[in-house]
Amino acid sequence: MSETSTIPVASPPWTLKATVYMFAFHVPSKQPLPAFAYSPLESQSAFSSSSKFCGGLGSVQVIRYTESPVGPYDEMLLVPGNFEYEASEGGKVARKRNLQVSRIYVSQKLTCYNGRINWNIPKHLARFSFTSQSPGTVKVEVFPNDTTGDSTESTASARPFFTGIYSPVSYIPRFPFSTRIAGFLGIDFNLVQPPLPEGNAKGGELPGTTKWCRILPLEYSNKTSMTWVDLKQTPKNDKLASPKPQQGDAMATTEDLDGVGLASPADGVYSDFENWWPGLGRWQIGLKLEDATVEFGEGTHWD
Repeated sequence: MSETSTIPVASPPWTLKATVYMFAFHVPSKQPLPAFAYSPLESQSAFSSSSKFCGGLGSVQVIRYTESPVGPYDEMLLVPGNFEYEASEGGKVARKRNLQVSRIYVSQKLTCYNGRINWNIPKHLARFSFTSQSPGTVKVEVFPNDTTGDSTESTASARPFFTGIYSPVSYIPRFPFSTRIAGFLGIDFNLVQPPLPEGNAKGGELPGTTKWCRILPLEYSNKTSMTWVDLKQTPKNDKLASPKPQQGDAMATTEDLDGVGLASPADGVYSDFENWWPGLGRWQIGLKLEDATVEFGEGTHWD
């Protein structure tokens, strides 16, 4: 069990400002969900077994929040597609399908704790690296705290869980975009999240929950552009030549900067696919939302 948390509560609704990088992909209904779609803690709990994966529209987002009720932070999230679950409706049990965030990393404890208690979002800590390459191109690497075999999740792994290089698509002007358009297209972007298990984090940032939660996040920006996403991953047996943490990197600690504190990764919690997700090609088309607004309401909770 985690220690009693002293992390302050930041209740919803939340309105945040950010830069959002995203790409979407389709998962066939018969394609099994890869094991790395869940963090180790959630994979060993009812969170991963209380709903059935059905495929559909999947997405990955990397978000750099500049303003939020808990301060700036970075985030990487995976929505692999739809999940089928049972819910009471009109006194009867009905089977429904909705999207679900199955795995997500953030760069600081305040949002980790509050994302879990507010909406059942299974947040865990990670160190983020953003490396500028050619003009407009950025390489993103995410180094998780929950893949080292240490149940207290106190140290970032030396191996990235996800690597993506985001480059602008030439000659296409920026345009307005909002996820509200999904409703007009008959697409349900509601997230339905099962209850979370409690973790053993020293800082108390991994609380558990007991109720289900439905939440409809909104994202919109008047400065949206098309991006290429290069998904070629760091080879499993590579010497982990990813850049050492630099001053200014999210979650870079004094120990990291001194060259210690990077633990060895445990097996079975990473993607072994060349382009991260099974069946995806190296190059994907995505979106970059600059000066974006992200909204998270109170959500609906039930037993």
